[in-house]
Amino acid sequence: MEGDRIDDLRSPQGSLISVYAGRPSPGGFAALLTDLVKQVREKAGGLGRDVQKSVRSDGERIRDLADQFELDSAPGYAIFASALDDIFVLETLGHPVRNVSSLGPRPYLRPLRASPRALRCGILVADTSKARTFVAVEGLVDELEDLIDIDVGNRSWGGFSGYEEHNVRGRVDEASSKLWREAGERLLERHMERPFDYLVLGSQEETIDEITRHLHPYLTRLPRQTFTTSPQAVSTVSLRAEVAEMDRQVRRQRQGALAGRVCDTAWSGGNALLGLVDVIAAANAQAIDTLVVAGPYARPGAMCDVCGHLSRTGVSCPVCGADLFAVDDVVAAVMDAAVAAGGKVFQISVASPLDREGIGALTRFPVAVPA
Repeated sequence: MEGDRIDDLRSPQGSLISVYAGRPSPGGFAALLTDLVKQVREKAGGLGRDVQKSVRSDGERIRDLADQFELDSAPGYAIFASALDDIFVLETLGHPVRNVSSLGPRPYLRPLRASPRALRCGILVADTSKARTFVAVEGLVDELEDLIDIDVGNRSWGGFSGYEEHNVRGRVDEASSKLWREAGERLLERHMERPFDYLVLGSQEETIDEITRHLHPYLTRLPRQTFTTSPQAVSTVSLRAEVAEMDRQVRRQRQGALAGRVCDTAWSGGNALLGLVDVIAAANAQAIDTLVVAGPYARPGAMCDVCGHLSRTGVSCPVCGADLFAVDDVVAAVMDAAVAAGGKVFQISVASPLDREGIGALTRFPVAVPA
């Protein structure tokens, strides 16, 4: 997705169509696109003749994409179109998307903003004599180099007064320690190139803590997930399922912690705000550092396409005097404003104290909010 190019699309008369289409059942794209186009044509009904003509033309062009989408295999598509402004952009998405259409002066980007960031993890699967290393990103699991296999020698115990047993055990422990350090160095190298979000250790339960003690502190400080397996039993196919569930767990933990941080900071009088009216004020002040939205929370509002001012209601902009456009989802506009000002946005799916307010933000500085 060429984010900057999409962000910059504009339609001064408000004829820009945004359509997001996830993959339906086979043969379903024609009906899906027809329904999404119908929604924007209804929204254009009260606008000028030029806008209505543009929307009709773009709607036909969008519906004509159904056969192409059926033949492709992408999980979803985003389309931005305004014949009035010579705009037609089709983006193939690498993730499923909620079916939605919008009409206005700017592109509707919330489905993209709300998509969870791909998580990257390093995986070490080991026992006392073998180790395998992997990196996983967004359902793809790649093994790093070959299996590390160290000969720990003859493990049969014997000798006078257990002396030989002690020596053999010492050799085994030394060899295993070297094995785990070498495997850890492989992961550390990849972590330094591009940091992992978390670390996965696969082994027998009694061995995991021992393996951890031989890893570099940069790895041990990462959030950690564990599961029971062995180097012989694990495969990239089985790892995909394990990592998919771990990704869900890590996301839930992060989302819960983030929502708690926003609420706690606001309740304690720190630089944070809760509730849509106050968060809009922070967006207008370009003060948002981190925006957090609870699930599909959305409210109508208004925006100025000249200076970007946002409000819940209004006809003219209180800043520059230009006409305000009504928007179905002003939360999406707040997301756009936060990103444009260098902030981060998150749409969370876990139950949290933020559910009551719907939206909250950590701010860079105190913000004066409406009384």
